[in-house]
Amino acid sequence: MKTFKEIAEKNNMPPKMKERFITYMRMRWSDEEEIQCQTGYAQEWAERFLSHDEYGCSDGVGKEVLAEIDSGNFKQD
Repeated sequence: MKTFKEIAEKNNMPPKMKERFITYMRMRWSDEEEIQCQTGYAQEWAERFLSHDEYGCSDGVGKEVLAEIDSGNFKQD
């Protein structure tokens, strides 16, 4: 798999989770999408989202990204 969307779909994420996962991954690693998917790192993050542990596994920057996404003020391009 080469895209965050493919990872989300492989894991049968519900629509809202899929959107949050893809947005988070692109905000954090957009320039490395293919390598993150091929090395399994994106799959690790998919599992974190599926277990609702994305905040607990995020560093400070990641928590800020999640808070921005979850604030309701975030507008995806």
